[in-house]
Amino acid sequence: MTTYDLESPAPMSGLFGIQRIFEVPLAYAGAHGEVPLGAEAEGLRIHRARRGRPVMSPAMFIDAVEGSGLTGRGGAHIPAAWKLTAAIEAGPGGTVVVNGAEGELASAKDAALLQLRPHLVLDGALSVAEAIGAAQIVLWVHESAHATRSRLIDAVRERRGDIPVPVRLLLAPEGYVGGEASAVISAVRGGPALPRHSRDRARPWGEGPAVLVHNAETHARLGMLALGHDPVATSLVTVAESSAPLEFTRRTVLEVTRDQTFREVLGAAGAMPPTAVLLGGMGGTWVDWAALANQPIDSRVLGERGLSLGAGVIHVLPAGRSGLVEASVIADRLAQESARQCGPCVFGLPALADSVRSLADGRMDVEVTSLADLIAGRGACRHPDGAIRMVLSAMEVFAS
Repeated sequence: MTTYDLESPAPMSGLFGIQRIFEVPLAYAGAHGEVPLGAEAEGLRIHRARRGRPVMSPAMFIDAVEGSGLTGRGGAHIPAAWKLTAAIEAGPGGTVVVNGAEGELASAKDAALLQLRPHLVLDGALSVAEAIGAAQIVLWVHESAHATRSRLIDAVRERRGDIPVPVRLLLAPEGYVGGEASAVISAVRGGPALPRHSRDRARPWGEGPAVLVHNAETHARLGMLALGHDPVATSLVTVAESSAPLEFTRRTVLEVTRDQTFREVLGAAGAMPPTAVLLGGMGGTWVDWAALANQPIDSRVLGERGLSLGAGVIHVLPAGRSGLVEASVIADRLAQESARQCGPCVFGLPALADSVRSLADGRMDVEVTSLADLIAGRGACRHPDGAIRMVLSAMEVFAS
């Protein structure tokens, strides 16, 4: 793991911003999350001209977070107020982490924000740092995210003299679990970037000063809240299209309102109507397109159906491609990307991937559900449970 120290000192103040939230109606991302040249990367001067500066005191900001109903957008959707309260109770001297290490291969929304709207993310991180009395801010991105890393370094340097705490850039190891919150906490504390079991999801750092981790989108939403705007009026999603399982040809990042339907969102992304979609990411849920197309993308409506946007991924399955084969490839990738720290990951996920592969190859005697029952709830982290959710939903949607 490589560390970059990005120095800076002194406080922020200012006026409210403007009505639009992210102002990124459409962005395309390449293989490693790079946004093509020509997309509008917003520098500090433009950011301040459009949005002003956060004006809330720490007490006002804390109250605003509690009243907003904002949940984390990294996948787990834990209420932001829970984590903020726990970090304050842990006392001053903690760390605020902007987690930009998107483990979801299909997702590109954090990359788009960090490259196009980095100062909005930094406004959120600084507001949180002030609220909890943090001693530092850590920017956590994958080693291969060269464009994101370069843009963040430039953004922090633009603010030199306007940031009251040290900012460090840490490069995360590649892989799916490198962005998992407890893995990030372990790395920030000098340990390996591997998941750890946590009894309290709002306080995953355990004892000692807080290590408060939010993904880049959550920090951007906290930044908008600090600027006086509704942080939950829209959702950021990545519509992911591929030429073969997990070989993405285009990932389109869109900001959508909760009343837009999935059909409208895919239409805005220029995607053809699919057979089904994997909603939420590799550990998400397969949903038949006919049952989803005219549903609003509102998280509350989805929750009533037992569904979630998760990490904000809409992974489309093109017509004519086998859903079971797709699920098999994803299950195999999840087995490869595990932390290999406990039995469910070391033995369970490879066995599950083998069984789904056999099913996709036509063997009807495979006991996938029995194997899933043996693994469920037994992992040190939630990685195996996500794999099981994806597999069992595939078996239901592609039963025919």
